[in-house]
Amino acid sequence: MSKTLIGTPDPDRPPPEPVLRDEHAERTVLAALLHHLQLAPYLMAVLHATHFSSPACREIFLAAAAVHHHTEPCTPAAVTAELEHRQQADSGAPAKAAMDMVSNLARAVVQPESVVVYYAAIVRDLADLRRHAAAHPEGMPSMPMRGFLTDDDT
Repeated sequence: MSKTLIGTPDPDRPPPEPVLRDEHAERTVLAALLHHLQLAPYLMAVLHATHFSSPACREIFLAAAAVHHHTEPCTPAAVTAELEHRQQADSGAPAKAAMDMVSNLARAVVQPESVVVYYAAIVRDLADLRRHAAAHPEGMPSMPMRGFLTDDDT
C-alpha cells in the first residue's frame, strides 16, 4: 500500500531555526572549571575555546587554560588576573565582560561533577552542530506541511 501526500508547504509559518547554543551549559561548565579544580584537566582535554558561543565565555576559557598550563589552580582570582593581563596586552579583547562574568561565576552554585561532564558534552556537541550547519547551508530544513495522506490502492 502506498501513500501520497496531498498538500503544499505551509506559507504562513517559516520553519523554526534550531538553537545551536546553550548559555546555561556554558556557564555551568565555566563555573565548575573555577570551583572543581580536579575537573580542569578533563575539561581542558575535552573542550576548546571555539566550543563556546559567547566571546566572554571564550575569553574565560582561554584564560583558565593559560592558568592551567602554568600549573596553577584555576581559581577565580587567578583567572581574573590572567584576564587583566590579556586586557593589557590586547585592548580589543572583551575582557571587561569576561571579568564581570568570572565574578558572577565565582558566586554561582556549582553542579556536581557528573552533571558538569554532561554539560561539557552538550557544549562540545552544539559546537559541532554549529560547524556542520555553517559548512552545509544547503541542508534540508524541516518544512511544515499542510495536507493529508491518501491511499493510492483504493
